Amino acid sequence: MEVVGMWRHRFLIKGSEQELAWLNAQANRRYLLTAIRGNWYQFKKVATRYRIFSEYVPQAVVADLNKHNSAFKVLAKVQVQEPDIQIVYTGSDQPALQQTTVTSGNPKVRLQVALHLRDQAMNTINVSLYAGVFVWGLFLILILRQGNTDLMGVWMLFLLIGILAVLGLYRTANNLQKQISQLRRDTEQYDGAWLPTMHVFVKGLSAELDTEVPTLKSLGRWTLVGHSKQGLYWYDLQTLATTSEIKQALQPFVSTDTSVDVLSWLGLAPVGWFV
Repeated sequence: MEVVGMWRHRFLIKGSEQELAWLNAQANRRYLLTAIRGNWYQFKKVATRYRIFSEYVPQAVVADLNKHNSAFKVLAKVQVQEPDIQIVYTGSDQPALQQTTVTSGNPKVRLQVALHLRDQAMNTINVSLYAGVFVWGLFLILILRQGNTDLMGVWMLFLLIGILAVLGLYRTANNLQKQISQLRRDTEQYDGAWLPTMHVFVKGLSAELDTEVPTLKSLGRWTLVGHSKQGLYWYDLQTLATTSEIKQALQPFVSTDTSVDVLSWLGLAPVGWFV
């Protein structure tokens, strides 16, 4: 017997790997997705375990899905305006079909969807922050006007809850940005993105790096600043990658006795650097 289960709130990019992993974790507990309203997900308790799939589907294909019977049950749909597509969530409780591989669509389309939904999520976060500060400030003014110090304990509790909420929202925003950054690197689409400049120093090279190879080019925009007679090369790299990711990407292109130092965009050149 199927019964209504629960609503859960999550800031997730629709159709992303992170969202799909979370939905399948719920399905493994026999909570099956039934609807999505903004950042709210509805589930119901079912008797069997499902595997969930998500796809970016053009409007014409969505109409075909509605007309034909399929072994995959359509669970929910999310309309996206930019680009004009729907994200369709399907599921199956048949073991043979649960091994099916579904492609996640064109990476550039995924990035467009991610950016659009990221903006919506950030608007929600901003409204929540402003509303929280307003209510917290109004409550404090009322306490001070009435002179009721007994309510200060309640106000402090609200303050603590507000701080925890802000930290949670910050963590959510950071996770969203990580997903966007990875998609930008996968597609090499950096238009409109702020790229901090990392200073990359490679010591022990006999010639400059070929930064046009796909692995290095996908990191961002490389600029050779200069090099010394001792084989120390200095590059500026506009990138969303972390220090460890840059070093890892460079490993196949340098020898074992070559040292790689990466300084953040706020860093300075190493002591003893000469062009």
